[in-house]
Amino acid sequence: LLLVNERFILPYFGTKEKEEKEADTIDESNPVIIAGFGHFGSTLGRFLRASGIRATILDNDSDRVDLLRKMGFKVFYGDATRVDILKSAGAGEARILIAAIDSPEINFDLVEKTKKIFPNLTVMVRAKSRLDAYELLDMGINDVYRESLDTSLRLGVDVLTKLGFRKYSAVRASQNFIKYDEAALRELARHRHDQSDYIFTTREQIQIQEQMLNKDREVNPNINDHAWDSDSFEEKSDNGNN
Repeated sequence: LLLVNERFILPYFGTKEKEEKEADTIDESNPVIIAGFGHFGSTLGRFLRASGIRATILDNDSDRVDLLRKMGFKVFYGDATRVDILKSAGAGEARILIAAIDSPEINFDLVEKTKKIFPNLTVMVRAKSRLDAYELLDMGINDVYRESLDTSLRLGVDVLTKLGFRKYSAVRASQNFIKYDEAALRELARHRHDQSDYIFTTREQIQIQEQMLNKDREVNPNINDHAWDSDSFEEKSDNGNN
């Protein structure tokens, strides 16, 4: 059912930016608020719920809200950029607001208002692109999540393992890549308004990343690798049971 929802139904929703009916009355308060429950937000929400974390969910697409309710989600219809709705959702007491709205512009608006009116609320933000991430960093947001980064690297890990890399080595390389790329993101954000400077710094950062990853690979390249291979693990388990 979730596959059908994500593939055939949700793509047609999430495009409405104006409310067509009165916002819902929010009758709960949770430590987490999720604003935007499309592909990104709903995946995150399902993970949190499966982990025992309750979240107050807001979405401004009435059709999507109706659909998600039929699927068993408690979603409140309303514009998360409205301060009164944020207050009724418990933003004054919540610990974390996750800004996962499909539109980057609306997401930025939400972030600005939240930082100003609820300064004690930790804001964690979805960035649809690297450029969006730069804007969010300029706004003082530290918890920025580029939606394609992890998926790209998961695929990269699988490519490496199919080419003969051990699982641990591939996963370790992806984790190090993220660490170095996050550092590069913050460095490049400062140079992006000057094209020639940005291009030069980008080339420099790519070279630095590759050098650091090569160095990581040369240091104890096989440590713990066998423990991550399913065949090796099964073989050890079988030997232990004999």
